[in-house]
Amino acid sequence: MSRIAKGANSFVPTVALRVAVRHELSPGAPLVEAAALLLDASGRARGDGDMVFHGRPVHPSAAVRHMGDARDLSVQWLELDLPRIEADVERVLVVCSTDNGTVGALAQPTVEAFAPDGVPVVRYTVTDATTETAFVFGEFYRRAGGWKFRAVGQGYASGPAGLTTDFGIAVAAVATAPAPAVPPPAAAAPGPVPLAGVSMTSAPVPFAPPPPPPVSAGRIPFAPPPHPAPAASPMAVPAAVPTAPFVPPAQARPGDAWTFGPVFEPYTVEGKGSQVVTADRVPPGPGPVLVEMTHEGDGYLCVQRLDERNKDDHLVFNSLLKNFRGSAAVDQFDGRRLRLRVQADKRWTLTFRPLADARRLELGRELTGRGPEALLYTGPVADLKVRLRDEDGDSGYWCMRGYEVAGHTTIAAATENLLVNEVGRSVKVSSPLPEGPLLVLFDAAEGPWRMKLRAV
Repeated sequence: MSRIAKGANSFVPTVALRVAVRHELSPGAPLVEAAALLLDASGRARGDGDMVFHGRPVHPSAAVRHMGDARDLSVQWLELDLPRIEADVERVLVVCSTDNGTVGALAQPTVEAFAPDGVPVVRYTVTDATTETAFVFGEFYRRAGGWKFRAVGQGYASGPAGLTTDFGIAVAAVATAPAPAVPPPAAAAPGPVPLAGVSMTSAPVPFAPPPPPPVSAGRIPFAPPPHPAPAASPMAVPAAVPTAPFVPPAQARPGDAWTFGPVFEPYTVEGKGSQVVTADRVPPGPGPVLVEMTHEGDGYLCVQRLDERNKDDHLVFNSLLKNFRGSAAVDQFDGRRLRLRVQADKRWTLTFRPLADARRLELGRELTGRGPEALLYTGPVADLKVRLRDEDGDSGYWCMRGYEVAGHTTIAAATENLLVNEVGRSVKVSSPLPEGPLLVLFDAAEGPWRMKLRAV
């Protein structure tokens, strides 16, 4: 499962997801109402029906549902059947509002999505809420033929009125909308049951509610005047569930396809101290993999790729940065899975992703970061301006290389260009970039940096 921070994103499988919006119960905590908001390419709702909450628990398409749990005030559930969401819906926001209190008064407000088999796929916990009474936790959005989740973390001190108005829904419509009838549940049959309008699970999901009774009215911000909300369809529990296949991130990227490296579903490994990690869910090589890493606190971190003799043969990360966060592109050996040796002092995470998921360099757009990172560039020849600052005030080392990957299957086979090779506390440098597709590896960076491309 990917645990992500504010602003980060992660691919999710294109299946029917169950999404929990929850917090830890504490004395005096406000009541919370969760909702889903469907948006088109303009970032606006197409009509009042595009807001799904307990007063309107089923979207007209039946692809999005609200499933509250009146017995547990700490959690509410949304169902997002991603394969069945209408084609002109580009984003689905997961939002909440509070009654008699603020989001900042909640303990560990969290959104977490689960696959149909109960496996968690992504989680984001809000850490910076203050006086807001409405909040956008995150959004599921289309990308490269599949779906991703972004941790948004945007609050509204103006409450539900400010949030809904921002996305094109009139407050009066939310307050007075009648709840549509919910289609009756189909009788459960033994053996596999296909998805048919509702999500299903083959095993108990953590925090999973049973079919909810009507939610008590009068205390929920998105609710209409007091009346019992209709109960949503109960969730059948089949022996097995056919799920939609993972949609590769490198497919169907309009005008900007990135096909260098294998395609697979991202996943994360967690650990502490020194360990050897095998990327057993990544298709065997050849081809590079995007490796993202975090290391909490201060202390030494070193990661090496292991060769066929189980010996160190390529340095991936080597850093003393506090609260390290970085990424690298690492070649796999032909027909073998990637193996990494981690030497670390504290807790860490390793996330394996397709290289197509790396951040992009774009003309005229400034990119900022801290520490090593793998970047992609697909534009014309350009000049790259980079500003570097050593975090400890010492004379740090900075190294960046560009690899012309067109026509190659590995980084080692690509033409290499040395873009930055500097030592200093504060460095400004300009370097020419050849035409893309280009893999840019900032493999030595001892502090924060910012860069911008200028057309030639």
